[in-house]
Amino acid sequence: MSHYDVAVIGAGAAGLAAGLTLQSAGKSFVVLEARDRIGGRAFTDTATLGLPFDCGAHWLHAASHNPFTTIADRLGFAYNSKISWADVVRMGNGGPLPDAVQAEAVDYIVDVLTRLSEVTEDVPFSAYLEPGNRWNPLMDHIIGQITSHAPGNCSTLDAARYVDEGGDFPVKDGYGALVARNAAGLPVTLATPVTSIDWSGPHVRMETERGTVKASAIILAVPINVLIADGIRFDPALPVELVQAFHDCPMGVSEKLAILLDRPIDGFGHIYGDVIFEDPLRQPFNLHINPFGRPLLVSHMGGCYGAEMEKLSDDAMTALAMDAMVEAFGSGMKTRVVKTLRTHWASDPYALGGYSHAKPGKAASRLRFLEPVGDRIVLAGEHCSIPFYSTVHGAHLSGIAAADRAMGLLRS
Repeated sequence: MSHYDVAVIGAGAAGLAAGLTLQSAGKSFVVLEARDRIGGRAFTDTATLGLPFDCGAHWLHAASHNPFTTIADRLGFAYNSKISWADVVRMGNGGPLPDAVQAEAVDYIVDVLTRLSEVTEDVPFSAYLEPGNRWNPLMDHIIGQITSHAPGNCSTLDAARYVDEGGDFPVKDGYGALVARNAAGLPVTLATPVTSIDWSGPHVRMETERGTVKASAIILAVPINVLIADGIRFDPALPVELVQAFHDCPMGVSEKLAILLDRPIDGFGHIYGDVIFEDPLRQPFNLHINPFGRPLLVSHMGGCYGAEMEKLSDDAMTALAMDAMVEAFGSGMKTRVVKTLRTHWASDPYALGGYSHAKPGKAASRLRFLEPVGDRIVLAGEHCSIPFYSTVHGAHLSGIAAADRAMGLLRS
């Protein structure tokens, strides 16, 4: 039976950062990953469409604060620093909406998001929407993308603590590829799901399909919904207060549909847009158009709308996307589709969702994730970051902090 100073469970962005930190400190460690690859929800698929497609994270959020911006520069990964939310083009009726209509929509969105960023009370997002406003479906859609939840299920205070400044930049060859390249020198034991953790004795024992692993401390770097679903058994059980905090900050739904075309869409550069239908009851559709000049459309669906889409078959989902394409670009688009790719993070057993957001009134619960559990278990992951939750860099920074805490436990 192998015995390590620290065992890291999960090789997403948090687990990889923890492993790199332990490696630099000269500690004996092991990183155990259930999948046959590293990166977790940061994964770039280069095979299915024949070009890089980020199935999960793809934006360098808060680029001026994001360590992966510097890492990308060091490793030679290009990103588009000229695209941002301010450059969004909203589509409808076969082309961009009139400037006055776009301005009306943007003004409402900016007003709501500005007021949300200044809140001091912990209430639902929906409390800040104007009843009956024609742009509320668009606001629901945007909040779903930002939080992966419906507005009524999101804490305003959790959102107000989030730091998103300094630009949001997509990565040309993939954010997932960047995360993987940064950890290229890190040993990771793949295809080794941890099924149970016994922390009742002087050391922690982890049972895997490959046998038992023993460590003086562990870093639990798995998605919060996996913990909510009891994907790992604990003996003794984790503290009730911590388990409740997991339930207070669940991951919502965040999925993507990629449509490979025969050529880029004429008349557009690399832009990020929303298709807004004339019927206000029809859900807006998000589109990332011609990313880096590639013949690709990517739709991101989050929150309640993402949950509805997750229930559809691949064919039904594609049909809806085709309707949105026709609405935005004309009927000829259907003949230009080469291939499609759809994600299923909500049903992926090693993810079970998109990213975390606290429920209304529960923003303080996130603070519990920063405390060691007993003297052996430390948590890591995007859910453990107060200012950068839901992001890759938030997970990365939490992994570094978790490694430091775990090494502190070894010294105590």
